[in-house]
Amino acid sequence: MLQSISAIQEIQFLLYLTAIFLGFQLAIYFLYRYYKIRDEQLPLNRILLSFGMFYSLFISGSFLLAVNKFFVDNQILYKLGYIFILVSPTVFLFFITLKEFSKIINLKIARFLMISGLIPIILVLFLQITSIYIFLLVVSLAILNSIYIMIFQIKLIRTLRSNIKMRLIQIFIGDVLSIFSLIFVLEITTSFYSSDMKNILFFIGITLLITGIIIVTLGVYSFPALYELKWEENLLQLFIINQKNYECLYSHNFSEIKYEQNQADYEKLLSAGVTGIDNIISAITNTQGEKINKIKQADSLFLLEYGTEISSEITFVLVVKKDLNSNSYFLKSIKDQFEGFYREILHGLDSLKGSEEALFKSFDIIIKNMML
Repeated sequence: MLQSISAIQEIQFLLYLTAIFLGFQLAIYFLYRYYKIRDEQLPLNRILLSFGMFYSLFISGSFLLAVNKFFVDNQILYKLGYIFILVSPTVFLFFITLKEFSKIINLKIARFLMISGLIPIILVLFLQITSIYIFLLVVSLAILNSIYIMIFQIKLIRTLRSNIKMRLIQIFIGDVLSIFSLIFVLEITTSFYSSDMKNILFFIGITLLITGIIIVTLGVYSFPALYELKWEENLLQLFIINQKNYECLYSHNFSEIKYEQNQADYEKLLSAGVTGIDNIISAITNTQGEKINKIKQADSLFLLEYGTEISSEITFVLVVKKDLNSNSYFLKSIKDQFEGFYREILHGLDSLKGSEEALFKSFDIIIKNMML
C-alpha cells in the first residue's frame, strides 16, 4: 500500500532520485569503458568492470530503500535494498581477484574478505537487523570490505603513471564520499535521532552522495586504457617507416641502449629489413595482402602495425623486450594518433622527400604525453 508523503519528503525523494539517476549513468559508463577495450586483453582494465558492478548494485540498493522509505514500507524491498548495498563491495573484490592484481594486493586476503562479505548478506536475509548486535556485526563486516577496497585503490594509485594516477585519485575521493554518505542517509543508522535531526543528516548525506558520484564521473570520463604494470620498462624503440622508399619517417628511443652503428644507418637497415621480411612472407603464402605482426630477433621483439587507407604505405614498428598485450595496444594508439595528427600531410607523402625529419619531429610531444 502506498504511503502519503510530506512536502519535505518529496524534496528528499527528488534529491535521492537525482543521486540515483547520476549513479546509474556512472555505472553504465564504467561498463561501457570496459567493454569498449575488453578485446584488447588488458587484464587491469577489469577494474572498470569492478567499479561498474559496484555502482550498479550500490545505486540499485539505494533506489529500493528510497522507494521503501517514501512510498511502500515493504519488508522485502527493505531487505533487498540492504542486500544490494552489502553485496556491492563483495562483487568488487570478486572482479579483482586476478593474478595480475597480486602485485598490488594479497589475493588470499581479498578472497577471504569476499567470502566473509556473504555473512552480513545472510544475516540481513534471514534475521531482523533491528537488533544492535546484528547491526554492529553487519556494519563491521561491510566496513572491513570497504576499507580493503580503499587500500587496494591507494596501492593501485601508487603503482601507476601520473595521468591515470590523477584520475584514480578523483575516483578514490568520490568513492569515499559516496560510501561515507550512507552514514547520514540510511534509515537504520539515523533511527536514534529526532525527526528534525534526521532531515538535517539526510541533506548532508545526499549532498555527499551526489558530490561523490559527480567526482567519480569526472575521473572516469575518457578514462585511458590501463596497461600492465611497468609496461613502459619493456619499450625499446619506435620506428614509423614508409615502405615505398624504405625511409624512416620518425623514430623514438625509449631506452638508454646505444647502438654500435649510428642511428641513421640502424633506421635504414631496419626499414629495409622489415619490408624485406614482409615481402618474403607474402611470397611464401602467395597472398599479396598478407601482413605479419611480430618479428622475433635476438633478445628483442618487433611489433608491427600497418597504416589504414590514408597511410597504407606506412608501417609502425615498436621494438620491445618481451611480448605484452599493453605494448600492442600502445602501438595501435600510436598509429591512431599519428594518422590523426598528420592526416593532411600524409595525403602528399611522396612529395616530402628530404623533409620528413623536420615535419614529424613534433610527434615527440604526443609520444611523451602518451607516456604520462
